Amino acid sequence: MSTSEEYVGQSGRNYRIERVLQEETFPPRWVGLAITGDQKYILKYIHPVNFEDLEDVNNKLRGRANHVRLSQDTIPKKSMFVFDYLADHLLHLVQKDLPLETTKTILKKALLGIAELHDQDIVHTDIKADNFFIDWNAQENGIHVERVQLGDLEAAAYMPPGSAMVGKQAGNPMWRSPEAHAKGPVTKTSDIFSFALVCIYAVHKRVIFAVGEEELDEGVDPLSIVIERQISYFADEEGITAFLKYLGDDNPWVQVFEIIRDGFDKEHPRKPFSIWKGVDEDFKSLICSMTNFDPAKRITAREALAHKWFEGVE
Repeated sequence: MSTSEEYVGQSGRNYRIERVLQEETFPPRWVGLAITGDQKYILKYIHPVNFEDLEDVNNKLRGRANHVRLSQDTIPKKSMFVFDYLADHLLHLVQKDLPLETTKTILKKALLGIAELHDQDIVHTDIKADNFFIDWNAQENGIHVERVQLGDLEAAAYMPPGSAMVGKQAGNPMWRSPEAHAKGPVTKTSDIFSFALVCIYAVHKRVIFAVGEEELDEGVDPLSIVIERQISYFADEEGITAFLKYLGDDNPWVQVFEIIRDGFDKEHPRKPFSIWKGVDEDFKSLICSMTNFDPAKRITAREALAHKWFEGVE
């Protein structure tokens, strides 16, 4: 697809491709910046297998979600969705060393997007910092946040109460929940665990489960280090016992988690997030309530919005 091409959406709008933002062959991926009059849009190729599912998710949310980036148009013949253009995303914007109050505002709006999804029994399954899109402008007193929207709903799924997605590992390992790593039941609570990691990144500029090459001995799977950190930072005995029961006896990952759990001792102790130095106590409380290893004990998105750490945040 070249920048000279134009496409016509079902709305009748013409989209002229100004710039290709992403292009990959396998798996096929294409994202472009398009212009219609003086408006900018994002055109995104969606694999035909997922096209109808994503359309259904968008339709379930339409009129019910102000903090989710929904499609504005489609180009079915090209298997493309058209989205509003937002200038930045959280993964990048955080590097501007934002004031804490601005960061809180962004995170609250981001969490509202998750809450709007969950209110309609839709689970995102791929919560990460670069899936929160942001419009902002620079003012004399700092950055003013115009809009924050949760995007990239391709992996999202409708899960009515009592249901779960099993066997799927969506997204980057750095942001996944423990049950997603274990191909166990993924539900709304899995989104909440991942969002806690986004919060830590936004506030402390750390992707705590990123594994550098220098940390890898020969033959070591980076995922084993990620799981080790998850257990070290967020699992207590009660929580991991409930988690293993949640996975079920037939899940082959149970043994992996047990071996890693049993590897901690006096020489190699756990490092619970709850006792990290230099972390605000209210923030610790919020994160720990979202990352309980027992998925049943994690707070909901609406409960997180009511947490003391967000008190007074617009």
